[in-house]
Amino acid sequence: MAREMKEHELASPVDLPAEPIEDGHPLSFASVAIIVATLVLLFANAGTLSAWVDEKPPSEVQLRASEAASGWAAMMDAVGIGKPRTALHDGWKKLQAARFGDEAAGGTQ
Repeated sequence: MAREMKEHELASPVDLPAEPIEDGHPLSFASVAIIVATLVLLFANAGTLSAWVDEKPPSEVQLRASEAASGWAAMMDAVGIGKPRTALHDGWKKLQAARFGDEAAGGTQ
């Protein structure tokens, strides 16, 4: 229910209509957003997924997961989906390695 506007208030360009939206289930928008975000990350961030799996303690499950994640990352790289992530990651690593003046590698002088 919308409240009454006072004389000194201006109408907002983003005011929503007072009547409820009847289309779909209330959680459908959130569910679709979560699914889309998951798929985008699965495809575009396959290298990070592979690195994360490789950091886990060694076990039979971790070995199978590592093989699957490495294969997935290789397939995404072959298609070219991982190139923007790789370029951004490489640029970040170069910035991390940058030193100023006589600064040592650990950030100390």
